[in-house]
Amino acid sequence: MVDAEQLDSHSWRLTDGGFEEDANAYCFYAREHYKKGDQVLLCYGTYTNLELLEHYGFLLQENPNDKVFIPLEPALYSSTSWSKESLYIHHNGKPSFALLAALRLWATPQSRRRSVGHLVYSGSRVSTDNEIFIMKWLSKTCDAVLRNLPTSLEEDTFLLNAMDNSQDFSTFMEITKLVSSRDETCTFLETHNMKDTHSFTDVILSRKARRSMDRWKLAVQWRLKYKKVIFDCITYCNKILDSLLK
Repeated sequence: MVDAEQLDSHSWRLTDGGFEEDANAYCFYAREHYKKGDQVLLCYGTYTNLELLEHYGFLLQENPNDKVFIPLEPALYSSTSWSKESLYIHHNGKPSFALLAALRLWATPQSRRRSVGHLVYSGSRVSTDNEIFIMKWLSKTCDAVLRNLPTSLEEDTFLLNAMDNSQDFSTFMEITKLVSSRDETCTFLETHNMKDTHSFTDVILSRKARRSMDRWKLAVQWRLKYKKVIFDCITYCNKILDSLLK
């Protein structure tokens, strides 16, 4: 931590923190003098879990800033003025305001878009048929994303539970043989020269292997949350459809 007395030499900085190669450390620069024992509050900003993982090496169990992007029709981008960055699914599975608006406008015949624009940009539904169409499309698209991933939500949940609850490495190995993620396990073994899968009873992971195991667990946690958001979006769409089709 660099205090205010040292800050002048760093006045050119555009941020309050960053990795310093000279110090080989991530440094924060305070704008006032702190004494030993003072409480210091740090704000990581409105980062998604992927950004937190990339920049800081952790993620949050409940991150209100998390978001998921799904593939959209090319024509959708040309039918709206919303930026691509605003077209996403919230952490709770609900489509963003901009994504809903863009879908409603895209699903409207081009000849009618000008007349319904005020409804779309105020957040209102264009019509029941329009809403049914976009909810079905959104649900189908999310389902296709999940189906095209190498592992399922259930398999990742199983794998993460194995990582959390296995009391030793041999138990973990036996559990992971039951799921498709066993290919990941084989890669882990090969990377750390642990190809002999018949003698794990007394295996003590090296420091490097333990770090790799921790990173692997973080990756599984992230992709599980990613899939959970998409799954929750399908649930949200089906709930809306049930209310509209009654």
